[in-house]
Amino acid sequence: MNIEEEDSNQLKNSYSTQASNNMKSIVESKNLNLNICNTNTIFFPEKNNAQQEKVEKEIFTFNFKSKEEYILYSGEYLNEMYENLLFDEQQIKFKPKLGYMQIQKDINEQMRAILMDWLIEVHYRFRLKSETLYQTVWIIDTYLSMYPIIRARLQLLGIAALLISCKSQEIYYPQLNELIDITDGAYIKEELTQMESHILKVLNFNIVAPTANEFYDIISKAFNFDKRQYYFGRYFMESALIDYQMLKFSSSVIAVSCAYIVMKFFGINNYKLLYSHDVVKEQCPQKVIKEATRDICNLVKNLSQSTLKAVKDKYSLPQFLNVAQYCEQK
Repeated sequence: MNIEEEDSNQLKNSYSTQASNNMKSIVESKNLNLNICNTNTIFFPEKNNAQQEKVEKEIFTFNFKSKEEYILYSGEYLNEMYENLLFDEQQIKFKPKLGYMQIQKDINEQMRAILMDWLIEVHYRFRLKSETLYQTVWIIDTYLSMYPIIRARLQLLGIAALLISCKSQEIYYPQLNELIDITDGAYIKEELTQMESHILKVLNFNIVAPTANEFYDIISKAFNFDKRQYYFGRYFMESALIDYQMLKFSSSVIAVSCAYIVMKFFGINNYKLLYSHDVVKEQCPQKVIKEATRDICNLVKNLSQSTLKAVKDKYSLPQFLNVAQYCEQK
């Protein structure tokens, strides 16, 4: 058995049964308690005069260890990529709306949380890209903002959204029969393909939007997070996917707030650079970041009191440097 198989079995044994039971309990989950709320050389690329003038307007300053790393991370374009993400976030036509539960008569926040917890497990089991998970959640919330659904089809919505996201993000992804199998045969292939088509129709094929994951990756590179710091922020950011109330914050605010948590926790002193209007397009960036930080920290703090343990168990694994346990020990 290889390392990946051991990690997968460890995760599966730790909470697979719990996650499956949670999904089965959606129908009767009215009263679920959800309290979750030293390098020798640094590479600096040479710039011409036009580029030199632009330096003062750049959002972040990136320091790369080598020319190869600079090329690998598209260093020349990272600031422009971040600016474009912010622009797209402001301009996007279809997006989730906090308050959509008012049009949902047969599901509630707890049921959504159970679905997200289960999808995080499924996403890890299939070894999919991080962006696939965030796009899947975005598709689900956007669809639910526009169309009511019955509880019996909520899990179907989840795997159909995952399928759409996989087709957008992945080279190799689960086949229809694999997705059906993880629902314990609750649906058939035809139902899955019909739901996929309906999602695309409701969203008018607008299935891609800036996610917290994209913002966070650029920010973590700008502040040179090491692996533990990077996974630490990811732990908080994935936890935020579970809570419906986090929809009141934009993806950029979630990402910046998780980076802020990392910097405060590990004593990175230049965290005040995150308060810039160039980093977060909010009227009062500092106020919004601190509000989101408080809510996300309370969310993670109370995860141990919830039956929804997918994120905690995932980030307790050695491959993520046990950051969930490290967080609790501090």
